[in-house]
This record gives sequence, structure tokens and C-alpha cells, in this order.
Amino acid sequence: MLMTHAAELATLERLLDDPSPVVRLAVLGKIKAAGLPGVLWLETLTKDEVLAAHARTLLADLRTPEAAAHSFLAHIRDPHCDLEEACLLLERGTDPSLADDAYSTELDRLAARTRELIAEPLDVRAKCRLLCRVIFGEEGYRGAQESFAVPSSSLLSQVIHSRRGIPISLCLIFLLVARRLGLPVEPVGLPGRFMVGIFRGREPLYLDCYEGGAFRTRAEVQLLLLDNQLPADEAFLLPVTTHQTLARCCRNLVSQFEAQGDDRSSRLFLTFVHALEKTDERG
Repeated sequence: MLMTHAAELATLERLLDDPSPVVRLAVLGKIKAAGLPGVLWLETLTKDEVLAAHARTLLADLRTPEAAAHSFLAHIRDPHCDLEEACLLLERGTDPSLADDAYSTELDRLAARTRELIAEPLDVRAKCRLLCRVIFGEEGYRGAQESFAVPSSSLLSQVIHSRRGIPISLCLIFLLVARRLGLPVEPVGLPGRFMVGIFRGREPLYLDCYEGGAFRTRAEVQLLLLDNQLPADEAFLLPVTTHQTLARCCRNLVSQFEAQGDDRSSRLFLTFVHALEKTDERG
């Protein structure tokens, strides 16, 4: 059965909250038979006020690494795809059972705590300093010095659990909370040290999340590049796209899973890299 016919979808939708185990198994069978389109349709219902809980229960039975990979690839076809949703779908490639609120509960809490500290009027830089105080001070998020080369330092649900991450994963935590606060900050894909940029004012300012949210000037960032035998290219100091950010995450995971001998996961994230690069070129 194809999940494209409006009448068929409406029929299944009306049955999602039926308490009968027999009906539930029948609905599950229809969705399984539909393959990826059925899963994607069910995922849209997780945002429905009435059916969300029922849809999530069915998804828990349907999610597989393969279905998760398809969901991620479908999501990133949009050149303006949501970064947080993409990170969640990406991580489901290794853990299909990852809950829908695996990130949002913590990120919402960090945003709420930061709002408590903001006494308007404050400029963007001052608000970012308060957010750094919450994430890297009060909550103790740190660079994963001892576990830099393992996947857990890249996967956001595990970074949230351990409070340890590599530069890009810590930057993602910062970015996703900052967006809840309406702060105009951008990802900056410096080679060797992903950062967050504030591009308001005459000169940009950079946040080094791996160093506890240290603020760095353009000159300091250029010196950091030179100290690491890298050219102080102006292009390195500019914001990167969502797809470029996700591709950087996936490249890290390719290397980390290779180091662990997990060839399946390494190949999966390499597939993601290629798909992200193609979509970014088209966008």
C-alpha cells in the first residue's frame, strides 16, 4: 500500500488512538508495508496535539537504523533544513530509539536559566556572556580532553549526558540554546577549532566553546590559525551553512567510528557527508 492516498491516510489517522491491540497491529502492519513514506507520515503526526503520543509509540516499534538514515537524508534535501532536527535524525543513525526530546528538554532548561539572568537592556555580546556563564560555568560543559576521538564526544545526546564534547558539539549546544533566546550568532568552521561568531558591530567576535566560551577577536583567531601552521584566510572567519556544519559533524564521526573499528557506522556517516555536500552545492 502506498501512503500517498488522502483517504487511506485519513483512515489510518482515525485508528491511531484505537485501544484495541488487534487494530494497533493492523495499523503497524500497514505503515511497515508502506516503508519510508509511512514512517515519514507518522513522524509528522508526532507534532499533532491529539495523536502525538500514539504516533511516538508506533514510531518506537518502526525505527531502525535504515529508516533513521532515510529520514535524515529526506530532511537535508531542504537547503534551509532545521539544524536541531537534523542533529537528532543524524544521531538516530546510531540509536534509532532516541527520543524526540533527547535534546530539547536540556536545551529548553539552559535557555530558561539564561533568561532568568538577563536584565534588559543588554546587547548581544553581554547576553552571550551570560549564556556562557550558564553552559560552561554553572552546568560544567567542557572540552572532551580524554575522549576527543570517540563518537560520544560528537553525538549531542551523549554530550548532554556527560557534559563533555569536541569543539563543534559544544558549539552546537551553544547555538541551539542561543537560537531559543533570539541571539544572532552563527557557526564558524575554522579548521581545527569550530567556533561561534557574533557578526554585529564593526568587528566580529568569536566564542571558543572548547575553551569554556572564551571570547576571541579576529586578530586572535588569525593568530591561532598561524600557530597551527594554517593560513589566516579570511574565508575561514566567515559563517558556514547548516549543511556545512552537519557535514563537519559527520566527517568527525566517520573518523571516530573508523578508529573504533565500526565500519558500518563509518560508512553511514560518509554517505551523509556526500549527501550534505551535494545539497549544499545545489543550495
